[in-house]
Amino acid sequence: MRVLIVHASRHGATQGIAERIGGHLTHQGIAVTLQSAEHTDDPSPYDVMVIGSATYFGHWMKPAAEYVRRNQSALANRPVWLFSSGPLGSATHDAQGKDLRDAAEPKEMAEFRQSIRPKDHHVFFGALDPAKLGFWHRLLLKLPANKNDALFPVGDFRDWNEVDSWSQTILRSLQLPV
Repeated sequence: MRVLIVHASRHGATQGIAERIGGHLTHQGIAVTLQSAEHTDDPSPYDVMVIGSATYFGHWMKPAAEYVRRNQSALANRPVWLFSSGPLGSATHDAQGKDLRDAAEPKEMAEFRQSIRPKDHHVFFGALDPAKLGFWHRLLLKLPANKNDALFPVGDFRDWNEVDSWSQTILRSLQLPV
């Protein structure tokens, strides 16, 4: 079985999630190829696809969304799992009790559910490391509205146990040992 994991990651947090999923699948003896959405292969030779993107302002990054659209017919005929990364912070629910993962679902997911019928889409919390940001993004962190990281919490909020659990869900769905 050959799995292609495609990711779009601006500052490396989403790539880290893709690598973790790839490592988990490789550990189970699966041949995994990990590639950036900007420089990725035709999905035809692969049996399974996992595609993930960072989410900004309610949307997947353009290279990931374009990859899915460009390869829609090939993706619709094989098992595909999608993931997004984006919410920041340690709170998992907002003040009204709504799950932040649900609120962070990218707008493209409705289209992708219809066009390629993925097995699942999962939203993971992301990471924000000021050292990896460009000048203008670092400037946003200094805005008065971001006092005490109110808008842009700094830190790594990825839950590796959650990533591992989701990877096991993929293995179970493929009827492979976990």
